Amino acid sequence: MAHTFLLAPNAFKGCMSAFSFCSILGQALKERGFNSISLPLGDGGDGTAEIIAHYLQADAVRAKVPDALGRLHEATFYMRGKTAIIELAEACGIKLLKRKERDVFNANTQGMGTLVNHALQCGARDFILCVGGSASVDGGLGALVEMGLEAEIEGGQRNYLLGVKRLHVDSLRNKFSGIRFTILCDVENPLVGPTGSAAVFGPQKGATPEQVALLDSLLSEYADMLQASTGHDVSRMPMGGAAGGITASFRALLDADLVSGADYCLSISHFDERLAEVQAVVTGEGHLDSQSLGGKIPGTVARVCKAHDMPVYAVAGVAEKEAASCFNYVLTFSSLAASTADSIKNAPYYLKLMAEPLIDAFYSGFHY
Repeated sequence: MAHTFLLAPNAFKGCMSAFSFCSILGQALKERGFNSISLPLGDGGDGTAEIIAHYLQADAVRAKVPDALGRLHEATFYMRGKTAIIELAEACGIKLLKRKERDVFNANTQGMGTLVNHALQCGARDFILCVGGSASVDGGLGALVEMGLEAEIEGGQRNYLLGVKRLHVDSLRNKFSGIRFTILCDVENPLVGPTGSAAVFGPQKGATPEQVALLDSLLSEYADMLQASTGHDVSRMPMGGAAGGITASFRALLDADLVSGADYCLSISHFDERLAEVQAVVTGEGHLDSQSLGGKIPGTVARVCKAHDMPVYAVAGVAEKEAASCFNYVLTFSSLAASTADSIKNAPYYLKLMAEPLIDAFYSGFHY
């Protein structure tokens, strides 16, 4: 009887979706006499909405929205009945900006709010928001003002955090009364402080050290405004620093539930149940590092596999040494590719080559 691998990857950012990973590796394993079950996964970052839509059998809807700098483009969200699945990265994510365009003082989350409004007009009453991959540190003000939050804001910069003076929350809360928000997060960071939104993620979005310090101070003041307006102290709340603080705002203003995106995807894909059908699991993502072991897919998959005494292998573009200990075996494109650019450009080719060593690793540790 042929053995079966469960393929449970995250997307390889910038080069390969989780769906493509499953298709390519699954075919390569099949050619060598192995079966596979495909469970593409996401943790709240790029591509997660499409994955959730796949499991919920939701329909794609297109809408014109502004990117982080205000330029209109078409974005996709998903609807199934009264449930809307929306991805921030699709609307106003950093992937839509060239590196030289990253500008935290003029980037905001308005596009996310625009998609929420579109979904509301389509009859949505239950929102699943995927917020990884943001380009801004605006406390979610761009989205919330677009959705109807009344705020007194001075200055003309697109990042309203720089000029917000007062919040008036009643109209927003009335508009979304009875509507549920679930936000899928891929980080645990709080809103403010040395591990907060500005300090940890600001530099990735183009912030200088001086801008990071200012944004952290402004987020702290904003948290005080939220507490004064809602009674909720979200300054140190786990996951409150995701996506520039949009999670903290939605929690305080709209009672959003903040959950692990990885755990959510494992649940809706019935990952635990599928383990009974396989002899080993393969997960992976583009860059496997210490963060991968936190709220990301590879670490979450490894944790569940360990609890079930199931062999788990990781495939990555590159892998840091500290990440390897959670897996029975780690394979990388970088060990075969001529350069990082080569491994990204030719990721499907290198993934096909992973089938043989995966099978070897399986047999070397397999006990009949």
